[in-house]
Amino acid sequence: MYPQFFFSVLFVLITFQANAQFIDGTVADQDGTPLENTHIQVKGQDLTTVSDSEGKFRLPISKLEKQNVVLIVSRIGYNTKSVDVDVEKAQDQSLTIALVKAVYESENIVVTATRTRRDIEEVGIPVSVVSDEEISRSGSMRLSDVLSEQTGMQIVNDHGTGIQVQGFDPDYTRIMIDGNPVIGRTAGTLDLSRISVRNVKQIEIVKGPSSALWGSDALAGVINVITQQSNDPFAAGLTTRYGTNSTLDLNGNVSYNTDSWNNNFSLNRNSSGGYSLNPESVSQTVPEYENYTFRYRTSLDLNDQLALEANVRYFNEMQQNQSSITEENGSARRLNSDQFREDFMATPSISYTPFDRLNIDLSWMSSFYKTDSELTFAGTGERYEQSVFNQYYNKPELQAGYRWDNKHHSILGAGFIFEELEAERYPSQPGFTTTFLFTQHSWTPGSNFELTGGLRFDGHSEYSSQISPKISSRYRPAEWIQFRASAGRGFKAPEFRQLFLDFTNATAGYSVYGSSTVVEGIQRQKEEGNISQILIPIEDLEEIKAESSWAVNFGFDVDPVEQVRVRFNLFHNDVSDLIETAPIAQKTNGQSVYTYFNLDEVYTQGAEVELRYQFRDNLTGSIGYQLLDARQRIERERTVQDDQGEVVQRTDVSYEPMFNRSRHSGNVKLFYDHKSGWGFNIRGTLRGQYGLYDSNGNGFVDSNEYEPGYTTWDLAVSREIVNKITFQAGADNILDYTDSNQSSLSGRLWYGQVAVDF
Repeated sequence: MYPQFFFSVLFVLITFQANAQFIDGTVADQDGTPLENTHIQVKGQDLTTVSDSEGKFRLPISKLEKQNVVLIVSRIGYNTKSVDVDVEKAQDQSLTIALVKAVYESENIVVTATRTRRDIEEVGIPVSVVSDEEISRSGSMRLSDVLSEQTGMQIVNDHGTGIQVQGFDPDYTRIMIDGNPVIGRTAGTLDLSRISVRNVKQIEIVKGPSSALWGSDALAGVINVITQQSNDPFAAGLTTRYGTNSTLDLNGNVSYNTDSWNNNFSLNRNSSGGYSLNPESVSQTVPEYENYTFRYRTSLDLNDQLALEANVRYFNEMQQNQSSITEENGSARRLNSDQFREDFMATPSISYTPFDRLNIDLSWMSSFYKTDSELTFAGTGERYEQSVFNQYYNKPELQAGYRWDNKHHSILGAGFIFEELEAERYPSQPGFTTTFLFTQHSWTPGSNFELTGGLRFDGHSEYSSQISPKISSRYRPAEWIQFRASAGRGFKAPEFRQLFLDFTNATAGYSVYGSSTVVEGIQRQKEEGNISQILIPIEDLEEIKAESSWAVNFGFDVDPVEQVRVRFNLFHNDVSDLIETAPIAQKTNGQSVYTYFNLDEVYTQGAEVELRYQFRDNLTGSIGYQLLDARQRIERERTVQDDQGEVVQRTDVSYEPMFNRSRHSGNVKLFYDHKSGWGFNIRGTLRGQYGLYDSNGNGFVDSNEYEPGYTTWDLAVSREIVNKITFQAGADNILDYTDSNQSSLSGRLWYGQVAVDF
């Protein structure tokens, strides 16, 4: 009996093994090298496997629901591939699947919106991309030139050239290069003319609060400049441009690459003789300057799992101008003004992929920004005044991304920020420390829908901790239309000046203190006998809080026909605890003592629409328009008589238009390229009327305080003379519009440019 039982069991096992057949295969790259940790999924079924160290995989046929299936084969760093499989035929042979290395396509892939590489069509928040081709064809040299032509963005000239996004001042938008913040703001403005757009792959513009991923200064959005990283074995280029106001721009770049090591160098020199829009002023509107920018980007693939990368950028600039002072006897003396500024950024990083689903990135950003300004008397060279400002910034960060399956993807990150400041106006040499944690999860149940949620915690050494949530989604009900919606919270940390400033203007006599130094400053002024009246008791003063906002964006993309794309977006931002200056004491010299308070509430809302049309393969055009409503909460006291006849004070609250905001703005662009090598483009921008100065001090724009709107037109013509040698000529602001209050509008600017690629 036992022998019969044994053979019966053995027969069943053999029969089962014969029926339990598999689909076997191997995954390799284009050179035939096996790829381990490759993810293989049966489309439409919850059946997956991963290739082994030899690139081999196996799928049991018994679990397949159909005779013909599609395998989705994916691996980080390679293009995902779909493979049609006939199950019956696959039993008798082994599949060989070759994957192609992924190539960075600037028109489609963005990284800023989600901190991961995503197709722009798959992102649920408002994001746009300016490609290197558009930058080159338009003849732009600096970041400010590019952004001024984008829908919903306005150049602001205040302590430098800044950008206004969705009605927010420049200090509410985070500016980054290759994912790392650029430091060195003056009165909140980061001067965009410091950033050259030569050797830039693309510029990614994310609108709406992005603090859930990027922290402070991203309340209005994020602008990320992605630099070039050529994959050619050897490439080089030289560009030279000369134009009005003795403007000279020279740029050289070299890249050298092997299979595992990439190197990209670039050097830019930019200079100008400056110009003056006010002939009665001693000072030039934009001073004479000369600057240099050096960039080096390198990456080394140690193996399929481990890669090293480093980015280095250095910028310096010397400006020369003149000014004058009036002495006590009424005579004027001329001063020479020299300013030197420099900034440096270095970011080494390590990327580790232990297996296909997990990626870990470790980086350390180190940066500094320094300025040295000196005023000397003309003729004698005697020093009148000198000001030195040094800012240091360090940010170690760890980020991990895990793909659970084709439907779920998570990222988790943490890091520290160390900031220090050295300047005469900050005698305490203050420093900040920030600890941050962030997470994000994306759920994609199908190709037509995605939901993404994120959360970030920022613990700051000088103000209360911040929690910034965000959620976004996209839905494509049909091939020709896709909806996007997002909501989130943003915040802006108080700046060094708002917390630690300790400054008295020796000439004018007023004083300004940060919220952390004001108590000590007032006490010192009282002891010196400089205070005549206290307007706000010292015990009522509180340290300021971070500014915060809640925002909603909703929009859609429509492709009614193949040649047309319409993009529409509605936005609303509510901002509270806006930081403003206000007097707290009167001095005996008649001047005031100021400090910073959380006073105002504002909102910005509006609509953006952009239409792109492909007339032909070589002719494209676009029109963009923004409607903006930006208002600030204003309280006004008035004396009235109540129902009982008593005279009482009543506070009226209203929301009034804000300064330097245009309700209407827009742009139009037309690009044409002929097969013979000729190219032509014309670009126009429109800015509606805006309030410039508060002439009566009531805090909002009155009907008689509006400046008229204007339009500017730029054009460029290019010709490929011989292979890889291109000549370009153009004129910016061809209608010669000028405004002494807008330093970026300098009148008509002619230029010629030659570019050579090797």
